[in-house]
Amino acid sequence: MNNKYFNTKRVFTIISVFIIALVMSCSKDKNNIAPEINGTKMVIKVDGILGTDIGQAISTKAAASVGSNQQLGTSLKKTASGFTMEAMAEQSAIGAVGVNNKLAKSVATKLGNAGTMAATQPMTQDFTYRILVYNKTTGALWKTVQAVAGTEVQLDVEKGSNYTWYAYSYNNTEALPEPANTANPTIEAPVNKDLLYATGETSIPVTPSGENHVYPIAITFQHKMAQVSVKIDATILAQYAVINGIKANFVQDNYLKKGTFDIKGNSMGNLEVVPTTAIFTTTSPTNIWEANYYTADPGALTSFQVKVTDLPVTFNNVDPSMANRNLATYSNATTPAPNIVFNFNFTSPAAGQRLLGLANLSYTATQRRILHYTSTALTNGYGYAAQSGEGWKFINADNNFGTAANSLLRVQKPWSGTTATSTNAGSANYANTQAEFRTKLAENPDVVIIGYNAGIESASTRTALIDYINRKGVVIMMIERSDNAPSVQLFMREFFNDNAITAAQSSYGSGGTMYRINNVNDEIVNGVFGDLRGKLWGEDFGETMVLGNMSPTTLSQIEVYSSGRGINRTPTAAYDNYVTMFKHKTKGLFFVGDGGFISNPRALTSNPDNFTDANRCPFGTDDDNRPKPRLYGTAGNGYTTRQDYAWNSNLFGNAVYWAVKRSEFDGFGTWKYAPAPLTP
Repeated sequence: MNNKYFNTKRVFTIISVFIIALVMSCSKDKNNIAPEINGTKMVIKVDGILGTDIGQAISTKAAASVGSNQQLGTSLKKTASGFTMEAMAEQSAIGAVGVNNKLAKSVATKLGNAGTMAATQPMTQDFTYRILVYNKTTGALWKTVQAVAGTEVQLDVEKGSNYTWYAYSYNNTEALPEPANTANPTIEAPVNKDLLYATGETSIPVTPSGENHVYPIAITFQHKMAQVSVKIDATILAQYAVINGIKANFVQDNYLKKGTFDIKGNSMGNLEVVPTTAIFTTTSPTNIWEANYYTADPGALTSFQVKVTDLPVTFNNVDPSMANRNLATYSNATTPAPNIVFNFNFTSPAAGQRLLGLANLSYTATQRRILHYTSTALTNGYGYAAQSGEGWKFINADNNFGTAANSLLRVQKPWSGTTATSTNAGSANYANTQAEFRTKLAENPDVVIIGYNAGIESASTRTALIDYINRKGVVIMMIERSDNAPSVQLFMREFFNDNAITAAQSSYGSGGTMYRINNVNDEIVNGVFGDLRGKLWGEDFGETMVLGNMSPTTLSQIEVYSSGRGINRTPTAAYDNYVTMFKHKTKGLFFVGDGGFISNPRALTSNPDNFTDANRCPFGTDDDNRPKPRLYGTAGNGYTTRQDYAWNSNLFGNAVYWAVKRSEFDGFGTWKYAPAPLTP
């Protein structure tokens, strides 16, 4: 009796479950996850997006100035002063790591680095997709579900059935309604959306084996369109000017095509041009503009052109009357109006590829003449005034200063009076006596670098130097030694018209003293060679020259970068009021009280990393002459030997950057954009 009752109840339960399952199967659209149930089921998830295989990285690069009416193309290479550009066409898989524009926005160094790309990339979680599942035998739609990446979908399936499935997505969170015609489903392929697609088959055995009757479908999407990207990076130009906007257009309006994608046929049809011209029309807080489009007919897009028609800027550090210029239209009697057109070419473009047109906008300073003044020889290995040796290598390296794609400061090279292969500045740009120095100062060199033990004892020398600065010359003064202290004191008093200023060698600041750099946010402390706020610089071998007793009026004219207190010396309150490094706020003078500030251990050894002296050679560079902080400093006041880094090389790089930039915009000669623009 009990057994009969049990069997009846069991039959009723089975019938109830069957009815519920039948009702659920009649509902085609499942937006939610099916609950965990026993039985045979299909489990659907997204495995990722397959990157298009680019057999070989395809990149082309061109660089040009705007100083001509020539179009910028892959065969044109020009370097000129003023507003300059670099451009590259990069062809890679959609989603691959793109061009890295760090530091000098290097384009050339990225050639060939795109690499092959066929790896599967993850699909962003919660991005939507729709799957259509058809009975393979009857061809009828069995179920369709909108789902999201990152969440499995479970569907009950029938034993002994075969299914064909199709999945598609716009690779975003957009809802994807069920196709109107499920017998011959299609989906639009617009120019503002990515289109992903996948298809496959699965068979359910009549008698599934195992307890967990699960048949997984791992969807690996493929892109069915090509991405067309335009990127303009003006971060280097923004170091020189405020960019007030940009207008850039496609030269032709027929580059992009939409289409209709046949889901079952895996084919694109109904191709139609979508007229598109305007790309950028506004300002950007980052000074980087990027736009992404898609085309349903990538094979037809072997090239496209972009034209910049408007680029209003306000230059920094120039007279306000000439600061506002439109670099897209500016012309004067000697400078023709530019025609800023970028031509980007591609090889056999295909669906799944990103066709990137990248333009870097920058500024290149005109060729500068630097006068180097030091008592040391023109061939000195250290090059205390950067006239030779390691100091010269640093300023002559194109990856520091030059027109290479990775130059940290873009300036026409070689330095005036030298050649690309010069091993020193040359006698015309070097002085080691006061008489020679005065003569060459009168020639108005753009920048003067003063190093170790340079004499300014003569009143006529000091007067010549002050006159040079006052008529817009730029000086980097690195000086010490007790026999120079009286003359430096006189120079500072005469320059600032402050007869109370003192200058003296400080035994407190002996070799290996480490000075904290103040938190000043300008281009010397926080410049292209590094953000040095709160970091340290080190005294080389001798004793630091400190300036004291500066009046409030004098102090208001300068930006103090470091005081007289060394962090590895016994604290002395008096030294907090001394100045060891400063820049004048309105005139071209930078001072540091260390004649060996750029003393580099590479002058002594080919293995500088093994050079462990803590009281000499605080200036570090790598094998490419790029600045490199150096562990430095003698022990004292809780500081252990070589406990922290001296950042002399980065600071000097920023100082030279400041000097060249200042001499470009407010120095000798006529600035390229000074003349009023011609009226169109």
